[in-house]
Amino acid sequence: FFARTRFTYGWDDYYLHGNEPVHWVPFYYNRLGAPWKTQQWTRTILRKCYTNDVEGLTGNEDEGQLSAWYVLTACGLHQICPGDGRVEILAPLFREVVFTLDPAYYPGGSFTIRTHGDPARQPYIRKARLNGRPLRRCWLDFHEITDGGRLDLWLGSDPDPDWGSEPPAATP
Repeated sequence: FFARTRFTYGWDDYYLHGNEPVHWVPFYYNRLGAPWKTQQWTRTILRKCYTNDVEGLTGNEDEGQLSAWYVLTACGLHQICPGDGRVEILAPLFREVVFTLDPAYYPGGSFTIRTHGDPARQPYIRKARLNGRPLRRCWLDFHEITDGGRLDLWLGSDPDPDWGSEPPAATP
């Protein structure tokens, strides 16, 4: 599916990033136990579907959806389903991202994502810690962000098929 995608402006028979209903597709790998593929394909989309030229967005901006996808993905977090508290983790483009939380709603102060390694050249998560504790899953619950704290991500050039593949807890 992704391997056959052209990642260009205009129609594509496979992944068409300019058509918003498919924006969640690369994040499904997180839910299928292969988060390294989410990291691979989101990085490919960031690189190929967002450029500084006339066709710099591969579709109609439609009230900011393409830009919002870029900003969240570049920061290393993305929510697939509005209203669901699960937020997917992927390798950010930056060494550090700080989300300042509005104290009227969230008492945590801020939530920081810090990378160890070169995010430009190392798009794969090898290890993670949330507030100093090892994190083996490829997602956060929204309250883990709004409570404030820090997510440290150690990056590598090659995928680690084991990191983040921890299956979700069973639902009763």
